Amino acid sequence: MIGVVGLGAMGRGIALTLVREFCDVLVYEIDEERLSRVVRTGATAASDVADLAERCDTILCSLNGTKVTIGVLENDILPHVKPGTVVIDTGTTVVRETRRVAGLFSNRGAFLLDAPVSGGPIGTAKGQLYTFVGGDRRAAERAWPVLRLLSKSRLTYCGPSGAGQITKGVNQLAMGLVNAALVEAVAYGAASGVDEAILLEAVGGQGGFRSEFSRIASQIAAGLGDQVNYKYTEFDYFLDHADEAGFDAPIMRALNDYLKPYPHDVIDNINRPHPSLWGALMGMVEPENEPEMT
Repeated sequence: MIGVVGLGAMGRGIALTLVREFCDVLVYEIDEERLSRVVRTGATAASDVADLAERCDTILCSLNGTKVTIGVLENDILPHVKPGTVVIDTGTTVVRETRRVAGLFSNRGAFLLDAPVSGGPIGTAKGQLYTFVGGDRRAAERAWPVLRLLSKSRLTYCGPSGAGQITKGVNQLAMGLVNAALVEAVAYGAASGVDEAILLEAVGGQGGFRSEFSRIASQIAAGLGDQVNYKYTEFDYFLDHADEAGFDAPIMRALNDYLKPYPHDVIDNINRPHPSLWGALMGMVEPENEPEMT
């Protein structure tokens, strides 16, 4: 039996995709309304996480943040997991914690794969995610048919435990830091009096950086600069690993330090709050406290 723990913005789509393909999908979610919606599609509700862990030999977790994820893995699943069970963390989790808890599962004869996904709720619902898999290769091979259902876009085995999380970091930073740089470029002109629509017309275009500039400048010109997603909510995870690995990460670190004092009042595509880079650069919002010195 396959189990899914967590039915939020991403987990619901994962569960629904699996329900379409399997008869036996056991689910658990602390929010009863979310749980009921998925059960109505054909899934079976577990009484709690321990019940799910005891009954399933493949378990997917889609939880909100490292603290919650590690807490559920270590305290609720690990004590009840059967030898040979493959547990798959589909969220973004701090690398060192992923590796630590993977060792605990290995001691019990079970496996923890880090398989963070990219593609948002729409990609999840359609089974069109990018999935980056780290952990024991044999366990990954066993889980591959299930992961393939979620990942028609691209499914990659990245290496041993933590490699999936590191690769997800590359994916997020490739999007986020480029988006942030383009927001800053537009803000440089707009703050000096050139209209955003003029900047779009003059600098945007087809191909190369001009198409990416057009994407961001169009969003800003439409009044949606606050909604540009630069993955700030995950920077602490990536900086944690950069520190552990002795990697400087100067651009990410500078952006993180700049934004940290500003109010976290914008919601991203999976309901996480973050500061508005556009608002900060244009003086539309004020910092709530002094920036940290690094």
